[in-house]
Amino acid sequence: MQCMNEIEVEEKKEEKTINSVFIFQPITLDKKALIESYTKPWGAECSDLSFANMFIWGTEGKMQYAEKDNVLFIKLDFIGVPVYFWAPIPKFGVKVDYRKAVCDAIDYMKKLGSEPTFRSVSKPFYEMLQNACPQLYIQPTDIAWDYIYEREKMETLKGKKLHAKRNHINKFLSLYPDFEYRKLDSSMIQDCIALYDQWQEEKEEESTEYNEERESVLLALKHMEELGLVGGAIFIDEKLVAFTLGERLQPHMQLVHIEKAEASYEGIYPMINQQYVKNECMDVELINREEDMGIEGMRKAKRAYYPVKMIEKFMFSTHDLSQAKGIWGRENEN
Repeated sequence: MQCMNEIEVEEKKEEKTINSVFIFQPITLDKKALIESYTKPWGAECSDLSFANMFIWGTEGKMQYAEKDNVLFIKLDFIGVPVYFWAPIPKFGVKVDYRKAVCDAIDYMKKLGSEPTFRSVSKPFYEMLQNACPQLYIQPTDIAWDYIYEREKMETLKGKKLHAKRNHINKFLSLYPDFEYRKLDSSMIQDCIALYDQWQEEKEEESTEYNEERESVLLALKHMEELGLVGGAIFIDEKLVAFTLGERLQPHMQLVHIEKAEASYEGIYPMINQQYVKNECMDVELINREEDMGIEGMRKAKRAYYPVKMIEKFMFSTHDLSQAKGIWGRENEN
């Protein structure tokens, strides 16, 4: 019994030591203004820095934040992946010791027993990390790169490259000429979730990933107004058959978070994509449709719209992890 008590005391001491540098807290709705006071002024186009993304995907401790010396730290802890950080985000316009911030994060991860890594690092934080700690190894992680499109082309689908997409739209219009596009509101939440459940059933597989995604979709729908999300839906014969949700990430860019549709309606995905851009994104230049996560079907679909650019993201680490397994996730499944 005395031995067990001594072990418990040592464990508490170790936990206190780890937490002495950072006090991590859950990402809750009431922290939106605080977190965006760090992220928004940098004008970053990376989807990861959306508060809505952090809130809907970071539940149950998967994402947490801490503030220290005018720097924001985001810690990520997903099942099957070692704990990692995003690049530290300094308060815009405030002089900080960025190297110390990086070293504090590295020490924290080491004490947890995780290989220290900073993931999804994009501009301008790529340059900050590189300048502060040039000894760190850098690895591109293209499964996380965001796809960026010109809004006008997403609406008009002009040009030879997008001929196939126009054909899908025309086919949809010939089959369902009386379709309706409606701006998403709270009265449609149940129909959206019913559609999600049907979409999941068509996958013919159960997984924790789908269940977690469902909860994230529900969170986004329930808190559209607080999160600043704007959605759209397509109805055929008064039935909701597609919906999408997005936000104004930057004044010139709309970020699309969620898009689901009943695939039995031919051309439904190109149609909800085009209608959302046409109706909800009139005053932006660019559309960010996030990453493909290394999923081949998703990658093919996103490339078929010919992005104008990609938001490149990188992993910084204290060791060369280019051949390591189980560090990122999907890129090591094959």
